[in-house]
Amino acid sequence: MFSDRVDAGNQLALKMADVIDENTVVLAIPRGGVVIGHQIAKRYDLQLDVIVSKKLTPPENPEFGIGAITYDGVTYLPDSYAKYFTQASLQNEISIKKAEVEERQRKFRGSSEYNLANKNVIVVDDGIATGSTVLVVAEWLKTKTSHASIASPVVAADMFELLKQKFQNVFAVETPTNFMSISDFYANFNQVSDEEVLDILKKYA
Repeated sequence: MFSDRVDAGNQLALKMADVIDENTVVLAIPRGGVVIGHQIAKRYDLQLDVIVSKKLTPPENPEFGIGAITYDGVTYLPDSYAKYFTQASLQNEISIKKAEVEERQRKFRGSSEYNLANKNVIVVDDGIATGSTVLVVAEWLKTKTSHASIASPVVAADMFELLKQKFQNVFAVETPTNFMSISDFYANFNQVSDEEVLDILKKYA
């Protein structure tokens, strides 16, 4: 178990020393991923950036993520999505979540321009269970760089195998087969505020 995200980020950072070079950029998923990414960026003196993605959820079950979307409309949907959405409800959900992601992207980053060509990108989150929010980033990165890895302190074992098909490298400290909740792996998993994210990002401006 990790004491908190700082501890988790420091443990995770030790796993990836072999892939760090002068072209490496840490690309964190807010909010919790930014705390993790900050520990990695500090250890290796790297630039920290963010990419916002948000789960798509069926109208009758807003806690259940089925796919995800980025600020510019790149969408990931699993094959099973048709069991949970009608075409109309899916389009409505995409419209709502895209607006929310755009707003958060502006708040945390300002610009929507990325220059990741020839960069060694490491995507970071604080835990990966169903994986929708990182799988959509994998799709988004296809047009941005050919060098992308994914790192998270805890990754469900089946998701770890799937991510190996999407990223050059997958880094994790824990890969449990019996995975109920990311918070189970943290003694302190308090919600990260927007202000904390912004304070961290100011250090890299």
